[in-house]
Amino acid sequence: MSWKIHGENVRAMQEEIYLVSLKRRPVELVIENATVFNSITAEFLECQNVWVKNGTICYVGIDEDPVTDADTMMIDVQGKVLLPGLIEGHTHILNFIGPEEFIRHVIPSGTTTVVTETIELASVAGQEGFDYFIKALQDQPIRLYYTISPMCGLTLEEEVHSPPAEEYHKYLRDPLCLGLGEIYWANMLLENEQGKRVRKLAEMALSYGKLVEGHTAGASPNKLQAYTSMGVSSCHEPINGQEVIDRLRLGYWVMIRQGAIRQELDAVAGIFSRGVDTRRVVICTDSMDPERFINQGSLDAAVRRALELGVPPEKVYQSVTINVAEHFRLDNMLGSISPGKKADMVIIPEPGEYRPEKVICDGKLIFEDSRVTAKIRPSTYPEYFFNSVKPQPFDMPPVPQEGKVRVMDLVTRLVTTEGIADLDDPQQRKQLNLLLAIERTGRGGMFLGMIKGLGLKYGAAGTTMCWDTSDMFVAGCDEESIRAVVDRLEVIGGGAVVAVGSKILAEYPARLCGIVGLEDMETAWNQIQKTERALAELGVPWEKPILTLNTLGTAAIPHLRITHHGYVRLRDRAVLALQ
Repeated sequence: MSWKIHGENVRAMQEEIYLVSLKRRPVELVIENATVFNSITAEFLECQNVWVKNGTICYVGIDEDPVTDADTMMIDVQGKVLLPGLIEGHTHILNFIGPEEFIRHVIPSGTTTVVTETIELASVAGQEGFDYFIKALQDQPIRLYYTISPMCGLTLEEEVHSPPAEEYHKYLRDPLCLGLGEIYWANMLLENEQGKRVRKLAEMALSYGKLVEGHTAGASPNKLQAYTSMGVSSCHEPINGQEVIDRLRLGYWVMIRQGAIRQELDAVAGIFSRGVDTRRVVICTDSMDPERFINQGSLDAAVRRALELGVPPEKVYQSVTINVAEHFRLDNMLGSISPGKKADMVIIPEPGEYRPEKVICDGKLIFEDSRVTAKIRPSTYPEYFFNSVKPQPFDMPPVPQEGKVRVMDLVTRLVTTEGIADLDDPQQRKQLNLLLAIERTGRGGMFLGMIKGLGLKYGAAGTTMCWDTSDMFVAGCDEESIRAVVDRLEVIGGGAVVAVGSKILAEYPARLCGIVGLEDMETAWNQIQKTERALAELGVPWEKPILTLNTLGTAAIPHLRITHHGYVRLRDRAVLALQ
């Protein structure tokens, strides 16, 4: 379905709605005997009836006698709770799986509106990556909006696929585009062409009345204030209560993550009882992966965790409905159950038990009896999107055997520091793996670095699903295994591969731009699970080790990253050699 309605259609629909309210036209849907959550006043109102026409709420109240006809659907919820449809305020739909599988698995969560970032395909296919993904979001059974990515890379070389600034006008004019996607604070403050480019994009977004979404992890107080002054409206990076409060005081809409990358609710939930106004607090996922979709859910899992932590139900539900709608300026149509708003609703047993029994979007039942009833539109892509992994033939760079080398030192599974290792010390040498960054779209380029703390004892592992770059990263212990991984990634069109010598132990194919797999969710999870299990058996101790490899080239995470032309130190964007 299309969410764009104009002119006479709007007037005709409005007339139908008020005539239904006045009992002069029959309703299409009646929900009877509901406990309605009023997200504006944070009340649970009992014995309510809701009338719907043309996908719009016409009446909410105690009147039990609407005009009906043979086509009217009646749902008696017998006192159960009726919530506005959940709104996912920040996520990445293309995390391992394609749009169809995301939609199929997000509908049961009660999420009827999703705001997604858009960088994944564009980091490899440029502007056409944007265009084909945006087409995939249209005419689906739930509402899918997007923020257009500013394409922040480590250096200008990583931003080579970014469209010229002028091309962003067409996205910012699109009603489905709610603003400019997350801008890493350090990129916004760079005093070079990279910084000038994203600052120009931010100015463009603001000139259209659109939002600029933020990413403030690690910003010092002064830099945070400078960044904020450029019109940034939100941040999903706070990891403790004080960081949430600090950003609320600066005027941010603060998004608390509870998803596949990080789970912050346990550390942050106390802010809901600190006496501060939490109407600018949003709970989001920042992306889910097949494991969490299958074993936990998506935004529904975050809601349940917040309830388990003792956050009052009314505050939890505001944080995933009206708060999100107000941030994105969609509250004229979404986020509350009130006349004139879109009929997006979820039926759950009671306030403290979030378990969707029925989900309604645009006045249509899309989930009931534990089954998705909506039809999901498949997406299509050009053939070259499936032929993006074509690294140029290479000779293995000479591997230093003595002396001191610069290494990427894993502090956590995501955060790294710049370290120095002495190859003449057998104990230090034993802690290192080779790390190749290879430009894999045919432009050429390769850099050999070393990584400490990955833990790989044998073989090699590689990925093309790398954040914010078209590089492939391969970590390994020997040349034969590394070559086997590179060759196999080219054959399967991208994804993740683990090998020992010439033997392939496990793989996850991701043929769409080398970023996204097109299998069903269960198959994807089985393949990822096998790949991660193989890495654990080879000595890698980190949870979700594929994610560790995927993030080695992003400017989003400190402190030392890698590209096909060298290490990059985030502090000053210096490109550094191995020795």
